[in-house]
Amino acid sequence: MIEPGEIITTPIPMIDEDPADITTPIPPKEIVLTKKRHFFNEAVNTTVSSVHVPTNVYDRATEVIKAIKWSEALDSIFYNNYIGDPTLTWQYFGSSSGFLRQFPATKWEQDPVDLYDCRLRSWYIEAANSPKDMLILVDSSGSMTGQRKDIAKHVVSNILDTLGPNDYVNIFTFSEEVAEVVPCFRDTLVQANMGNIRELKLGMDNIETNEIANVSAALTRAFELLEQFRETRNGARCNQAIMLVSDGVPYSFDEVFEQFNWKELPFIPVRVFTYLIGREVADVKEIKEMACRNQGYYVHLSTMAEVREEVLNYIPVIARPLVLNKREHPVVWSEIYADVEDPKMTDWLWEIKERAEQKERFIDYRKNRVLFYSPEEQHRRMIMKQRMNQDPYSNNQKYNFMTTVSVPVFDRRENATRVANILGVAGADVPIAEIKKYLKPHLLGVNGYAFIVTNNGYILTHPDFRPVFQDILKPAYNTVDMIEVELTDDDQGPRDFNNMLLNMRESIINQSTGAKWIRVKYHFDEMKRVSRTKRQYYWTPIKNTPFTLVVTYPETYGVNRLQIRTEDEIHRIHAKGSNVASFFSGNNWKIHPDWVYCKYLNEHPNETFGTPELELKHFLERMKLGGWKWPSNRTPPPPEHAMFCKCART
Repeated sequence: MIEPGEIITTPIPMIDEDPADITTPIPPKEIVLTKKRHFFNEAVNTTVSSVHVPTNVYDRATEVIKAIKWSEALDSIFYNNYIGDPTLTWQYFGSSSGFLRQFPATKWEQDPVDLYDCRLRSWYIEAANSPKDMLILVDSSGSMTGQRKDIAKHVVSNILDTLGPNDYVNIFTFSEEVAEVVPCFRDTLVQANMGNIRELKLGMDNIETNEIANVSAALTRAFELLEQFRETRNGARCNQAIMLVSDGVPYSFDEVFEQFNWKELPFIPVRVFTYLIGREVADVKEIKEMACRNQGYYVHLSTMAEVREEVLNYIPVIARPLVLNKREHPVVWSEIYADVEDPKMTDWLWEIKERAEQKERFIDYRKNRVLFYSPEEQHRRMIMKQRMNQDPYSNNQKYNFMTTVSVPVFDRRENATRVANILGVAGADVPIAEIKKYLKPHLLGVNGYAFIVTNNGYILTHPDFRPVFQDILKPAYNTVDMIEVELTDDDQGPRDFNNMLLNMRESIINQSTGAKWIRVKYHFDEMKRVSRTKRQYYWTPIKNTPFTLVVTYPETYGVNRLQIRTEDEIHRIHAKGSNVASFFSGNNWKIHPDWVYCKYLNEHPNETFGTPELELKHFLERMKLGGWKWPSNRTPPPPEHAMFCKCART
C-alpha cells in the first residue's frame, strides 16, 4: 500500500527468469521512423525504444539478453514522460551489462566507426560512481617489456576513461625509482578533466621498462599522497583508491598496509584494485590478497580484447556503499558534452584533415612547381591559413550539445544475502539550446547576457563558448573555465588572473548569491572590435543542480525601462477588426533567429515550418479565429526593482 506522500517507485523488474528462455532469439521488430525537428531532424519512432550494444559486448550473452528483456517495461514509462512533457528529448537507460535503451527509437549511425559505450559517458560515470581520489601505479620494470607494457597502457587508458571532472587522479610508474608520467604533475592529484586526462595518456606513451620493481616504495608514496589529500580536505573528499598494474608482486606487503591502511580497522580509507598482466604469471596469490584485504577487486588480464570489460568491474565496487543504502537516489547533472560524439575522435579527425591538406599541397606542387613557390601563391596560402586559424565561422550546428540529468538504478530485490548490484543509470538529455531559451535573451537586451557555471568553475553556456575549431571539437571543449572567457581590463598576463575575478569565481562555485562590479574587456563583431567597460555581475544558484546562474550588464545599462504590454496592444488591434498579419507582408523582414516568439509544444506533421518567419505568420493567422487568447509570457520586474523603472505605455 502506498502511504500518503510516498513516492511511487518503478515496479521491481522480473530479473530472475528461466535460463531456458534466455536462449530464445528475440524476434526483430519492424518500426517506422519519421524525421522530427524536435529530435534534431533525426528519424525516430516515439512509441518504442531502441537498443544499442557496444562493439566490445557480446549481444547474445545471457546477462545482456536478460537485461534487455526486463527493461522493455521502460517503454511505457518513457512514452508517458514524453506525452506529459513534450519538451523532453532523449530518454535512456544505460545498463551495467553494456547496452543502452534509448527513447525514442532511432537508427544508430556507425559511420565512420562506432565507439559508443554508455558506461564510459560522463552521465553514466558520475551517477554510478562517487567522487574519488585515484592513484594509478604502473609497473615499469624490465619484465613488463613487450606485450605486457601495451596491455598495461591500455588498462590505464580505460581506467582514465571512467573518470569525470569530480575525480582527482595521477599516474606513477615504478621500477627502482617512482616517478610521475607527467613531470609537472609532481606530488599532487589533478582534476580528471579532458585536458588533464589527455596529458596523462600522452605521458603513458613515453614510459620505458628497465630494472626491477620496487613495489614497497610505490605503495608508500601513493599512501602518503592520498593521506595528505585526505587530511587537508583537498581533492574529491570522498572515496580514495590505488590501482596497481603489474605482472606480479613478490609478497603481500602487509607492513605497508598496516602503517597506512589498517590503522583503524574495520575502517579502511583506501581501496586497492590490482590488475595482473600476462598469460603465464607467478605470485597470483599475493596480488589477489592485496586487493581482497583492502576492499578492492582483482583482475587477471592476458589479452587486449578483454581489457575494457574487466576494467569496468571496479565501478560496482566503488558504488557498493551507495547501493546498500538503497534509499538515496542521487540526482546528477553532467557537464556539457556533444551528444554521441567520442572525444577520442578529435585527434583522428584532425589527422585526416591534415592529410587532406598535405595531399592538396602535393598535387598543386606537381602541377606547377614555379607557381607553387611564387611569392603571390605563398602569400595567398598564408592568408588562407590565418583565416582558418581565426576560425570565426566554425559550424557549431554540426554538434548537439547537451547536459544530462541522471540517477543510478539499484537492485532492490530482497535476498537472503544482501547484494550491492547497480543495474545501470537512467537519464534524460537537456539540450543547451533549450536552456538558452529560458535565459530570456529578449529581456536581457543587446548588451546584457547570462551564462551558467558548474560546480567546477566550467561554463555550461556562455556567449563566448567556442567548442569547435574548423568543424572539429576541441580536445578540452567542455572544461573551459569561466575566468578564461570573462577577461578583466588590467595589465596582467594571460594566465595571471585578477584577484577580484578569482574571488567571484569562488563564490559562484560555492553556490552563493552575490553581486560585484568588475572592469572587463569584451570582444564582439567576430573579434574585430573590443569594448572596455565596467560590468555588474549578479549570481545565484539554480535549485537542485550544481549550476549557478550569472547575469551581467554594463554600467548604467537598464536604469530606464520601456515596458509595453504587447499582448494588450495585439488584443486592441484585433478588437478593432484590424489584421495584425498585414504588418508582416512581403519578404523584406526577419525575426531574431534565437528568440522564441510562439511555438507548438507538440510537433504535428501539418504544422512544420521552413523558417521562423513562416511560423510567426501561422500564429498571426490563427489569431483571426474566434476565442483566440494570446498568453502572456512576460516576466514582470521584481518589486524591489520597480523603483528603478520608468515605464511608459504606447
